[in-house]
Amino acid sequence: MFSHGTKTQPTRHATRAASARLAPRLLLALALVLALVPATRGAELRFKVGDTQRRAILVNEAPAGQARPAVLVLHGGAGNADMQRQRTGFDAIALREGFTVVYPEGTEWRAGNHAWNTGYLLRRKIGTVDDIGYLDALIDLLVKEHRADPSRIYMTGGSNGAMMTFVYGARRPEKLAAIAPVVGAMFAFDQKPAVSLPILMINGAKDDEVPITGGMSRNPMVRAGQTAPYKPLEETVAFWVAANRSQSKPVVEVRDTYTTRTYAATAGGAVTISIIDSEGGHGWPGTQSRRDGTAPIQSFNGSEKVWAFFKSISRP
Repeated sequence: MFSHGTKTQPTRHATRAASARLAPRLLLALALVLALVPATRGAELRFKVGDTQRRAILVNEAPAGQARPAVLVLHGGAGNADMQRQRTGFDAIALREGFTVVYPEGTEWRAGNHAWNTGYLLRRKIGTVDDIGYLDALIDLLVKEHRADPSRIYMTGGSNGAMMTFVYGARRPEKLAAIAPVVGAMFAFDQKPAVSLPILMINGAKDDEVPITGGMSRNPMVRAGQTAPYKPLEETVAFWVAANRSQSKPVVEVRDTYTTRTYAATAGGAVTISIIDSEGGHGWPGTQSRRDGTAPIQSFNGSEKVWAFFKSISRP
């Protein structure tokens, strides 16, 4: 049988003494944890494109004597560089994987809200600003002064940032190793990339702001800023398969709620990949919904998925 003897309760003095002995150990443990968390302070880059002052945020620059891959992460049409940095969580991946991440910034059209000149959206608000020239200048600056590896420059973006990624990828494929537009669309197929460019497209089947069926946005605010309909995703994939000289028949993989179609590269060409999540709406995959009635893809983390695609690709 078990004995049920009387238990002696610690005195208040003994409890205080034990807490006093434990406190330095807790402080030391906290200090060690903080020491293991790398600093993520970003450097603000400011430079002129023509007569216009532009900015971007740079995180995890390579040490002197080294070069690192650089991932440019473009915000959406009502965002800015700081918001995209916070939303996507790319800082932590860059620090873990050893690459530089850069958050470019478009033109401000309302306090705190910036957009990109894709030619067909928000033109009345941002005018004819030269975002191709801005991104050209930014990439050159990263290579010349911030030790970015010119063979491993990547670009991704969400929504309007994805649209700008499509535009820049088609016009300047030689400056990039790969692109990954997220919940975006193209407006025109008039500019075919001069060289092949690996591409990953991520879209949600329930996206009403940028519907995969194409046409005008079902969000009245977005639709009011459109001057042309979106191209359907099916046609956009076909455009890149042809431009990249990818294989015409994809390898199809279904996992959870998303389907991945991989059009493998042929000799001298590049891979084209399309991911469609059957439950996904508008927004950066893995983040919380910012508007009623639209929930971003939840089946995977968008930033992790994009980097997994980028990390093994370099331009010859």
